[in-house]
Amino acid sequence: MITTQHIALDSCVVISMIEDPRLGMKLKQGLKGKSVKIVLCDIVLSEVNRVRGYAKDYIISKISKILGRDIELQQTNSQEKEDAQKLSGQFLECHNGDNIILALCKIRDYILVTFDRALLRTCNFVGVVACSPLQAGGI
Repeated sequence: MITTQHIALDSCVVISMIEDPRLGMKLKQGLKGKSVKIVLCDIVLSEVNRVRGYAKDYIISKISKILGRDIELQQTNSQEKEDAQKLSGQFLECHNGDNIILALCKIRDYILVTFDRALLRTCNFVGVVACSPLQAGGI
């Protein structure tokens, strides 16, 4: 039985892929032949909208087209938001937004793809598998 792995994209990766689709092509190549679902959570969509002004539908269609995969949308729940607050208390570099996507990945056993070095370190501490988009072939 093949298990499908869920991969959550951080807002920095989403913005980078939209503004330079070559990055997305590298990620697409790394995921080729693997059973994965690409996840965008509500917090990432909100952050990308706030920082760059891209609409939710534009983000979803652009990332889906670049990666050649359907995008799964996830709403963070109250448990994830509660855990996010605990993570912020434990890790000072885990600010609002990062803490929520980290909690979501921890609770749902998702792999996080991010460029954020501090977030990558924090993932290591809390037991969340994470990597840069350039290392995604190892997933």
